[in-house]
Amino acid sequence: MRSQNQFLRAFTLVELMVAISIIAVLVALLFPAIKIAMIKAETGKAKATVMSIASAFKAMDREYGGWTNIATSIPQDLATNLFNNPRGIVFLEIASKDISSDGYILDPWKNRYRVAFDPTGANSIANPFSGGTPNPIPDNVIVWSRGPDGLSSDPADGGSIANDADNITSW
Repeated sequence: MRSQNQFLRAFTLVELMVAISIIAVLVALLFPAIKIAMIKAETGKAKATVMSIASAFKAMDREYGGWTNIATSIPQDLATNLFNNPRGIVFLEIASKDISSDGYILDPWKNRYRVAFDPTGANSIANPFSGGTPNPIPDNVIVWSRGPDGLSSDPADGGSIANDADNITSW
């Protein structure tokens, strides 16, 4: 038998509510940090993919001795030939979820990667972000993503240089 001095010890409703409130505040503080980490991870994935696509096109160029030896229309045939080319070489492996229904490789934000080629062999490609001023890039292929906002300084996107801030490039 219990004496009157012995009481069952339990949390009160107020104590439980305070504990739950503290946990909720801590979780709310974590959400922005998680969002920033996710954006950084997607940007890192896009940068790696941009570099992989550029390397794959350069390897294909070396293998076939130039763009015109494999493609009849640039860049449509070239993109197809990364996966299905005359010699059966796999230049690039991309998950099927990262390829659109019309065959474009998609960035983490579901926009297609952009590719520019120098079919002349002069190793000079017009900079797509130079705002119309001549600022060539010394390479035979460049690849870029328009980044999380999906915009660039292209006139179709409004032509603002500020749109280029989050673009991810291979050069």
